[in-house]
Amino acid sequence: MHRRFSLILLALVGFVLASWALGAPEPADEREQLLAADRAFDQATAEKGIDGWVSFFAANGSMLAGDEPAVTGPEAIRAFMGPTLAQPNSSLRWQPTRAEVVVPGLLGTTAGRFERRWTDADGKPQHRMGTYVTVWKKQPGGAWKVVFDTGVPDPPEN
Repeated sequence: MHRRFSLILLALVGFVLASWALGAPEPADEREQLLAADRAFDQATAEKGIDGWVSFFAANGSMLAGDEPAVTGPEAIRAFMGPTLAQPNSSLRWQPTRAEVVVPGLLGTTAGRFERRWTDADGKPQHRMGTYVTVWKKQPGGAWKVVFDTGVPDPPEN
């Protein structure tokens, strides 16, 4: 269950690391644009919930969470993430720690840490942190949109 998700995340991280190893020059301004887009994605989600979340995905964008199959397109993403983001006393926040331009002017990635807080059915506050990777594609109008997003929570503390 977690194995499939971890393998996909590992493959994405490998892709990002391989692109860094190639040493291709990256426009610093595009890295900054990716970081800014990721931070705006976080802020829009914090302020607008599911509407903010969905607004940052490209029309053919996909996401993968946990053991669930990947979901693609705005309506499927809304149906999948809506209940999570609508939970009372819940939040999903993240901060990018790295951005890379994979194909200048077209494709980039961000990676960072996320934090999710919610209240369980017994009223007990819950907290989970983890790592995420987001793949971005520059749209014809110049905006960066999410084409793939995934994250994996940290292992439970013992």
